[in-house]
Amino acid sequence: MTCRPALIAGALAAIATPVAAQQPGSFVVRLGTDTLAVEQYTRTATQLRGEQVIRSPRSMHRIYTVTYRADGSAARFELVTHNIGGGPGPMETRATAEFGAATVTMRVPRGDSSVTVTAPVPGPAAPWAINVYGLTEDVLRRAHTAGGDRFSMPIVSLGATEADTATVLRHGADSLVADFGGIGPFRIRTDTAGSLLGLSGLGGTLQVTVERVPSVDMAALGPAFANRPLGVLSPADSVITSVGAATVAVRYSRPSMRGRTIFGVVVPWDRVWRTGANSATLFETSADLAVGGTTVPAGTYTLYSIPSPSGWTLIVNRNTGQWGTEYDAQHDLARVAMDVTPLARTVEQFTIAIEREGQDAVLSLAWERTRAAVRLTAK
Repeated sequence: MTCRPALIAGALAAIATPVAAQQPGSFVVRLGTDTLAVEQYTRTATQLRGEQVIRSPRSMHRIYTVTYRADGSAARFELVTHNIGGGPGPMETRATAEFGAATVTMRVPRGDSSVTVTAPVPGPAAPWAINVYGLTEDVLRRAHTAGGDRFSMPIVSLGATEADTATVLRHGADSLVADFGGIGPFRIRTDTAGSLLGLSGLGGTLQVTVERVPSVDMAALGPAFANRPLGVLSPADSVITSVGAATVAVRYSRPSMRGRTIFGVVVPWDRVWRTGANSATLFETSADLAVGGTTVPAGTYTLYSIPSPSGWTLIVNRNTGQWGTEYDAQHDLARVAMDVTPLARTVEQFTIAIEREGQDAVLSLAWERTRAAVRLTAK
């Protein structure tokens, strides 16, 4: 989502965020029953400095620093990452961003060296990084200072070549809904100063929950998490088989339940679902095929679905190469009904299978205690 100048009017009024001499904060970030990260920060009028231990894809210690100008706008952002759990990757990386009036200039790691990347911005911008909630709170505080029911400002992620837009909508005295460049929506609780008290991404693109806590023992938790990485949260997988003369393959990512209720909560009812995680689920057939009775010509497609208590729908979409949340109905080739059956045993990790039945096959989606299937017929 690219930022437009018309969307930053509130940001201009919110640059000078009042800050006491020193404001601390601490967060615990969870993905279901797993603790994904812990974070603490200290904020002054001229600097935001925080540290975080995060467990995916490997255990890392991150230190971030934002330096502010006298008017409260961001002047510089630095993120230093230490690999505390071993494994692949350098032991330390450093990235920086210098915020100018119309451009953000970044120095980011690339292989064994670093490169310079620039992003134009239409006005005062804020640094942002996924799963760093001191930076998220900084935007929320600016929204609080600006007032009103809607607030927007440019945000820049390290290495991005264009700005995104943070949008914050007020839903009551202490409730907000926010989106950060297409990451969200997040349902957020704040205090009277705009500080982040709690955040939920359930049902959105980032399914975390965040809780503000009195403090976290970073010195103890760093070593404790060092040898307990969560790995890739939704690892890639594939399935391939033949259906008559067609070679059929599905390439997708596999999220896990992690103690959560999936359908109706993590995956909302009656809304288009990416049918997995990360990039859009890819469906390839080398020859014409009937999917649920609808002809699908040889080619490459993406699969979406609409889970519903009254029945599931599988969507075959012509668009490819997109992130899973970038669904566009104008590219739909077909929508077909799926057969849904309850499962006696829980499926912890989302699974797509293609099971041969003579010259035909059945493509099935299984997660939690639900299996949705559709027949693939050779043409």
